[in-house]
Amino acid sequence: EALLMEEAQNDLAMLVTGAYGEPLKPQSGAPIRLIVPWKYGFKSGKSIQKIVLSKEPPSTFWKEAGPSEYGFFANVNPEVNHKRWSQASERQMWTVGGTEPQVPTAKWNGYGDWVETLYDPWVKQGAAHNQRCGSIFC
Repeated sequence: EALLMEEAQNDLAMLVTGAYGEPLKPQSGAPIRLIVPWKYGFKSGKSIQKIVLSKEPPSTFWKEAGPSEYGFFANVNPEVNHKRWSQASERQMWTVGGTEPQVPTAKWNGYGDWVETLYDPWVKQGAAHNQRCGSIFC
């Protein structure tokens, strides 16, 4: 996956080698995993082997596999529906009993105070962002 340099330098973006006091397991993204909490999970690269810096947005696995599914930014935004479902609400997976209530999706997973300004240049230009291929990088 790929991020803008500004996204990668945000204090909330982390490269991790462990979780909950234990080394990462392969199924959790060992040896190194990227955590970008305001984006959908597929943007948090797992099992990272190298990092490449480039001036242009690179081709990514998800861009190649499903170019009409999600755009480059893939920020959590309840105002932008996936083409096949609404993203305005989600289920809380940590509840027990199979009766997880639908709750409103928080824009940027609730991290707006820390990340919203990252996207101001595109918003001010009137460019679509955070959408499937409405993204300026699709």
